[in-house]
Amino acid sequence: MAGTLLVDAVGSCIAIDLTALDEGDEAAVRAAWADALADAAAEPVETVTPHGSERAHMLSGLSQQVTLAAIEAARGRAWMLHAAGIATDDGQVVVLVGPSGRGKTTASRALGAVYGYVSDETVAIDADGRVWPYRKPLSVIEDPSAPKAQLPPSALGLQPLPHAELRVAAIVLLDRDPSHAPIPTVEVTDLGDALDGLVSQTSFLHDQPAALRFIAAVAAATGGIRTVKYREAVTLPAVIAELARPAGAIVVPPLPEHVVAGVAGPGPRFTRVAVADEVAVDDPDRIALLTIRENRQGHVTLLGGIAPAVWRAAEGATLAQLTEAAIAAYDEPEGFDAGAAVLLAVGQLLDAGLLTSDEPVIARRDDVAWVDSGDRIVALPLSPGPDAQLAQPAALVGSAALIWEWLEEPITLTQLIARATEAAGMDAAAEVPGQVEAFVAQLTQSRLVGTPAA
Repeated sequence: MAGTLLVDAVGSCIAIDLTALDEGDEAAVRAAWADALADAAAEPVETVTPHGSERAHMLSGLSQQVTLAAIEAARGRAWMLHAAGIATDDGQVVVLVGPSGRGKTTASRALGAVYGYVSDETVAIDADGRVWPYRKPLSVIEDPSAPKAQLPPSALGLQPLPHAELRVAAIVLLDRDPSHAPIPTVEVTDLGDALDGLVSQTSFLHDQPAALRFIAAVAAATGGIRTVKYREAVTLPAVIAELARPAGAIVVPPLPEHVVAGVAGPGPRFTRVAVADEVAVDDPDRIALLTIRENRQGHVTLLGGIAPAVWRAAEGATLAQLTEAAIAAYDEPEGFDAGAAVLLAVGQLLDAGLLTSDEPVIARRDDVAWVDSGDRIVALPLSPGPDAQLAQPAALVGSAALIWEWLEEPITLTQLIARATEAAGMDAAAEVPGQVEAFVAQLTQSRLVGTPAA
């Protein structure tokens, strides 16, 4: 297509409209993107138009435009990591992940001089483990007083892609430490510990089907997430040779079936909220949950201890049922109060918004005045009760003042009891529920707290 440059970016063809550029700017664009050309017969999914009167700024902005268009086109199709990629001659790709400042760009350039250079921007991994390259121009300081130059990888001595199909071989978390020994070290990192770093470097995680389970499947197929600790990037090529081994099949596990244990009993019932994805992390038993916040950002919560058993059983289950499920899963060591431990876990899951309860919420009433004098809180209802009389001021000290603070926002009685139990200690777990219930009843009778209007 005349006046158009087709580039290959993480598996999508992006068209760059050159028609408004003068001859010099058009030549500069073609030179910068020389290593990322798409097949001439490819059908573009998006067209971007360079803008800006100054050439360096135009080229820099164009790189961002193409990247955003490519990532948008690939959303939901592939796991897109803000990462570098290096490929061996047989197409095995080692993906280098790390936040800005961890040496990812320096490492990718040192390694790209030895191995095939895949990208230093975004690496896309398809459901079957295929990797899609993105050999966009690199920003290079040629003159400290001038804007960065945009150069194709080949102009910096970086190696071309192998002729073999690219396949993911390893996911590596980079950890550059100037005080590390001269020889790099490689260790398998627990998936639960690695998830935060991987999720933070993933684009459009919420659009990826089975996002957490796919990450876990890639980790399993490639021998686990590895952390490479090193001093200087020039020492890394030998490490890549060890990591770039063909991966196994990527098998995404099904969502687990959660079963409620025990017999129905009295009390509120607790139910898991819908999450975007979840995956089991073994040894020890943990569950990673992916939720999507209001800003459309993915957030991972790792459940450990007895929380996984509570989560699996929370399908309209009572505290008694959840306790039975936890004991069935982990046994109850001598001297361990499983009921209190489950209560704490339920309270934390409610606080995190991962469980819902059918019990009403309570909070401070709007028509209450109160002051905090430092060692106590004095609260007074401002509206008369049914007997047209104002109640007397209530002085709250110690744990009563603490509960008053928690009542600032709507909260369930179970959450209050769980927080009070944690504050008082497990030795007092048996007495806390009755005490909290009595105190909340007293506050309600005194018209200091109530159920917020829907």
